[in-house]
Amino acid sequence: MTTDSGAGREAWGATDVGRRAHNEDAYYIGPARDLVVVADGVGGHHAGEVASQITCEVLAREVNAVGDLESAIRRANEEVAAAVTAGRGKSGMATTIVAAHFHSNHYQLAWVGDSRAYLWDGQLKLLTRDHSYVEALLEKGEITFEEARHHPRKNVIVQAIGLQDPDKLRVGTNQGELLPGQILMLCSDGLSDMVDSRDLAAILAGDKPLAERSAELVQTAVANGGRDNITVVLVGNAVAPATESDPDDSGGPELVWCYDPATGEYHGLPAPPPVAAARINSPPIRSRVAPKSPEVTQMMAMDKMADLRSPARSLSGPRRGLVITAVVVLALGVAATWFFVRP
Repeated sequence: MTTDSGAGREAWGATDVGRRAHNEDAYYIGPARDLVVVADGVGGHHAGEVASQITCEVLAREVNAVGDLESAIRRANEEVAAAVTAGRGKSGMATTIVAAHFHSNHYQLAWVGDSRAYLWDGQLKLLTRDHSYVEALLEKGEITFEEARHHPRKNVIVQAIGLQDPDKLRVGTNQGELLPGQILMLCSDGLSDMVDSRDLAAILAGDKPLAERSAELVQTAVANGGRDNITVVLVGNAVAPATESDPDDSGGPELVWCYDPATGEYHGLPAPPPVAAARINSPPIRSRVAPKSPEVTQMMAMDKMADLRSPARSLSGPRRGLVITAVVVLALGVAATWFFVRP
């Protein structure tokens, strides 16, 4: 856990391995609290933890030198790819990232992949839009918000640092001002997937120090199953209590959605068409969640979906033998029938 305070800001970070064999997440809090980063390594045995660490190192160096967060992220994309040639890490390693750079109380946000940033100001506001297959479906209104939360391929990402060609890297951006009493939360999907909006809001709204709230967020994700590595960084000005604000306020950052803990309602969600809305009452999909992998980030999600349905995969091994046996039995049956019924 890391902390320090200055310029009216306080920042704390916490991480946990969860149920994974090792922790591929990394986070960084700058000495002046002007830069905070969360990176979620992708690739498992492909050394995702190396990619996330390199990304934190590059951002710490580049933002300090040039002051532009998006440029620093693009530089990290190049350096993670180049590290393999230099003998650091392994081919296919990559990472998602979300970062905030402060100038006084004003912050610039940038992200790639499905690591997120939220603002707490009495309501929980999502400030980043996932670069993922499921998010694309949700934006198009093809699935409902509840279906997106439980979709079997919710972790299939379409952008990651280290694998994208420079001209194809999409860096999401947002900006705002961190006012007294507000909290900016950056996290990996190991937290956002395991702790729902109600519990996130309840913890952030507490009166514990930020250090204890960051630890409680991670512990809650672990208690809820902790299937992935879990990382969170909280930044705040603990000068005044958070107050509710208008979710339609145009003076703040752009919102993906806003959750009101007083009513349990969301504001700003896309309205799904009737067909998608009707599916919310259908039985849940029980397919296993597709893991994040370098291969996923190198292709469009639809290509990955087609690959998962490939007949060549479904008829491999013993299953292929069963199919062949069934065909032979069917052929013999047809032959016997022809023999006994022909004139």
